[in-house]
Amino acid sequence: MYELTLLERIEALESVRKEPLGENSIDIALGSIMAHLRKLLNTNMGSVQIASDYGMPDMIGFSDDSLSDTIEKVEKAVLATVKKYEKRLSQVKIKIKTDETAVLNIHFSLEGVLARQENVPVFFESVVQTGGRISIKK
Repeated sequence: MYELTLLERIEALESVRKEPLGENSIDIALGSIMAHLRKLLNTNMGSVQIASDYGMPDMIGFSDDSLSDTIEKVEKAVLATVKKYEKRLSQVKIKIKTDETAVLNIHFSLEGVLARQENVPVFFESVVQTGGRISIKK
């Protein structure tokens, strides 16, 4: 049950069914991590009272820089945020990809392994869209 966040564990204890049918613990962990990353990366830094550095810095401020500087700042911000607030992942790497067809979006991949099971690789595709919203998929 450690593959879930605290609130997900409490919810599971309250429900009749503790584990979704047909899913193993790795699938549950990956689903939970992806849901948390969506929340984490789409939360504005400073908007959560319990942790003022939870979330992402305002990326609108990055737009004054050159494209390569902006990409580097986004990469560093995502990496630092994920390393600090998603402890179920280790060996995290962020790789920015350029997309000639969508120049206003920044595509990146997030790679790592599950911290408790280092032989389980994790790979998510993400897009920083216009306005700073981040989408994540497996």
